[in-house]
Amino acid sequence: MIATSIGGVFLREVPKHLASGVDDGTLQLFGSVLRNVSTGQIAGFLQEAGPIAKIMANPLLGLAQVGLETGHIVQGELLRQGLGRIENSVASLTQLGSINLALSAAGIGVSIAGFAVLAQRIGRVQQSVDSVAEKIDLIDTKVDQIRQDLINVDLAELKALARSLDEAWSFDNMERAERQWHDVAKGALSQQSRFEMRAEHLLRVDPNFILAEAMSDALAFANSLRVTAFAACNESRAAHEAAADGARTIERLTGGIGLADLVRSSLAQVSAELGTPDWESALMAAKNEAGPQVLRMRQREAAIATRTAPFVSLEARGISPRDWLNAARTETEVPILLLPNDSAA
Repeated sequence: MIATSIGGVFLREVPKHLASGVDDGTLQLFGSVLRNVSTGQIAGFLQEAGPIAKIMANPLLGLAQVGLETGHIVQGELLRQGLGRIENSVASLTQLGSINLALSAAGIGVSIAGFAVLAQRIGRVQQSVDSVAEKIDLIDTKVDQIRQDLINVDLAELKALARSLDEAWSFDNMERAERQWHDVAKGALSQQSRFEMRAEHLLRVDPNFILAEAMSDALAFANSLRVTAFAACNESRAAHEAAADGARTIERLTGGIGLADLVRSSLAQVSAELGTPDWESALMAAKNEAGPQVLRMRQREAAIATRTAPFVSLEARGISPRDWLNAARTETEVPILLLPNDSAA
């Protein structure tokens, strides 16, 4: 349990003053960091934990079982005291930005909690690729733009690296575990580069934003493997540098893309004449589709940028990155934990 492993510094319940700050807009969530809107001061850090696997397996059922029963979770772009204040419905779930981020390939916090979660994240990327492939009619276009067979191989390799990352926690010999984690970090760097190349091609040459988003998710996942592997080896500096590399990469790829870019790309496929009712309908549909996609881009960028943010606070408390990861992996009560930033008190 966390209380015995690292001194009880994790909170399973959001303190009232933090919940109030979110409710009145004083505090907002940026990636996995809770910060003061006016001062920029960090109030706390979020970390996904083992029970998030239940949500990954079945979002509706998982939230009901893990969140509503315990009443302790973080949700949406805002932090609140518990899921007991949220209706258990699809409509409410679409508003839970941080839950959506936790379920995405980017994830929340430093680590990714167990192979079951990792495999489901890779599966979601695979589903996105398959969905786009089915919409492309021309075989030549499919081969040139997707090369789905090669992507499938690389996604399988990512899944194997995720299994190796998780497997090493069971080793009795820590030196052997660290060797395996280093191998994971090396393999994940190669995969990150592969998906970066694909995403860049899709964004710069005849933009395909939907497929590029799937490639960006895979890139984010590979980067999370790198960061987690280094953190498991207690190599904070390497973990910081890997996270910074991922943040620079994803910012370069998608940081300059906004709502107008996606809408313009969508309207380029519309045959309706400018200014007609059909064109206006197409414009509205394009805006409705582009909004959530832009939000996912910003959330992905924020998640990667804040991945190692709590390390300074952990070091000040004498807590190693490995202990942080292991505590989150072995947590049994709640899917998202909070590490308050004492220096902000």
